[in-house]
Amino acid sequence: MKNAPLPHPDDDLIAPSRSLLKWDDLREPTEAELTAAMKRLLVTAVAGDTRATRRDEQLNQICNVVLVKLESDAAGEAAPGEPVPFQIIGSERERVERTAERVHEQFRELYNRRRTDIFTNDDSADIKLDDQTIYEAVVELSGYRMLYVPVEVVAKAFQIFRTKALKSEEGQYFTPQRIIKSAVVAMDLDYSDKIIDPACGTGGFLLEAIHAIKERHAPDDARKHLLIKWANEKAFGVDLDAINVKLTRAMMLSIGDGSTHTLMGDSLRSHRWHEHYPDLIGPLADGQYTAVITNPPFGKDLKFKAADARAAGFSIANAAAMKGPHDFAGLEIGLIFLERAHKLLRVGGRVGIVLPETYFFSHRYRWLHDWLEGRLELRGVLHIPMEAFQEFCRAKTNFYIFEKVGEGRPEEE
Repeated sequence: MKNAPLPHPDDDLIAPSRSLLKWDDLREPTEAELTAAMKRLLVTAVAGDTRATRRDEQLNQICNVVLVKLESDAAGEAAPGEPVPFQIIGSERERVERTAERVHEQFRELYNRRRTDIFTNDDSADIKLDDQTIYEAVVELSGYRMLYVPVEVVAKAFQIFRTKALKSEEGQYFTPQRIIKSAVVAMDLDYSDKIIDPACGTGGFLLEAIHAIKERHAPDDARKHLLIKWANEKAFGVDLDAINVKLTRAMMLSIGDGSTHTLMGDSLRSHRWHEHYPDLIGPLADGQYTAVITNPPFGKDLKFKAADARAAGFSIANAAAMKGPHDFAGLEIGLIFLERAHKLLRVGGRVGIVLPETYFFSHRYRWLHDWLEGRLELRGVLHIPMEAFQEFCRAKTNFYIFEKVGEGRPEEE
């Protein structure tokens, strides 16, 4: 507080101020501050929460609290003279219980109002964290203005979530920020681009793409509306993991939105969309994007079944079965994502994709060059050191940039 006296040794340093926080009392956090707050919040939940004991559930519920904070900031901006909802309340004896109760109320209201555009079918209207964890989250975040935080600050802070959410057993190696940044620079994105990440994880490529557009076309507040318009209209993401989708939506909300185009579903099995993922039908229609950028799951044991490949119309699996090894039992899922990217692109569009080096230099995959002909032309390769994924995967990978030059030879379909 301004002009506040120096604290005494026995003062309660986290007691609420005599006047409740308003919009103008909040300040924009630095990258270091927000990152440290997120890290402490995760440690609190992992070490001591009595309701959420599984790591994925802890991440999911912390994300719910962050969404409440973002909604509170939006309310504070709209009514700057009124107290913001997300803050410590109550006397010392009842502070934890009352603060948590208020957050629960805010979340239920948010859930009921934005159920379809933020939350997934697996969510409920209850934050499944104990009162102490929720209270600690309010202590950590209430003094910050998290709405419209610069993209680079959000990207660094939410990297904590990406690190903790690693799922190497499923082939999900969440991309380090330094790789994301270099890859997006190599893609040379422009305001006219419409982009998608069909395996978006927690939104690293999407967030960095928005940052690139900001730097190039909306570097100051006077042009912020252009950035928000681009994010809302031209940035799309899909992921099969509900927590990933929610984290991506939370990050999008924190920089001004774009969250409604982050969708949950299986971007590969199009034959299941009508029954299971109808929201994907329009956004994943062929030929509508100028840029696809992704780091799909990959690994020798992650195979896409031949029956699914036939049902979804993937010609790359046919090429592998006819010209590849005799023991063909399904194609690596990363290569299926390569064809999904090809389908999503219009002619002249480009795909940037992280794939193992062996796909392009091993005799086992010699058939792939024939399949690429008439479809995708290699325009660049970004070397990725093995150390980037060394903790999780020993495969040597690169970031490949292809241009879509056509639809390929019909006889391969």
